Amino acid sequence: MGKQGHVIYYGQKLRKARLEAAIGTQKELSVRTGIPANIISDLERGKRRMSPSWAQKIAEVLGGEWTDYTD
Repeated sequence: MGKQGHVIYYGQKLRKARLEAAIGTQKELSVRTGIPANIISDLERGKRRMSPSWAQKIAEVLGGEWTDYTD
């Protein structure tokens, strides 16, 4: 799988985890994590790579290990 496909896979994984945690919107995840909503959107669409600090904040809200959200 190409690098872009790999990034998109992690974006889909993030979106699925957000919805499973009953966080219906990217804006709500943004408020809970302190990560700007446009970055959450880019991450879910595979337009941006996950940083370790973002992954840690997301894992605190959605559960799991921070490495679950990185590639």
